[in-house]
Amino acid sequence: MADRNSMRTVRNLAGALTVTCGVALVVYFGAIPRGDDDQEMAAVSFTQELGQVRRVAPFPVVAPVGLPDDWRANSVDYRSTGDHGTTWHLGFVTPDDEYVAVEQGSKNSAAFVRKVTHEARPTGESRRVAGEEWARYEGESYDALVREGDGVTTVVTGTGSPKQLERMVKALEEK
Repeated sequence: MADRNSMRTVRNLAGALTVTCGVALVVYFGAIPRGDDDQEMAAVSFTQELGQVRRVAPFPVVAPVGLPDDWRANSVDYRSTGDHGTTWHLGFVTPDDEYVAVEQGSKNSAAFVRKVTHEARPTGESRRVAGEEWARYEGESYDALVREGDGVTTVVTGTGSPKQLERMVKALEEK
């Protein structure tokens, strides 16, 4: 008799588990809205954040001016704590869906550059862009142009082509 009750308990447990998994699959595939892979990433406005950051940052904050409308800002962030001191981040998706970001940090420039470029390394070369010397970095996932300034390191980085990185540098203005 104990064996019969044990078998019934196991069958009941298996049935309950099957029903629970079935309900979970229905919810997962039917009830949770999903983004369409072909949808464009939503653009964000950074004008308000930029104005606020420029008032409080301990360095001249840069942002692009005059980029075409098909360069869509998709991320913006300002932090005034952490290993890299004060940081400013502004990310863009290019017309061909590559990523180009402007990063600025006030401390520990070598670690900051490694972090925001995903471990890109200096090539030993530089480019003169918009009247300034920018060190070239190359990496497995991101390339970058880097400029060390007085109390701030500015990095233009991402998956974009060298021309797109230079385009961003040329668009940068500080106020």
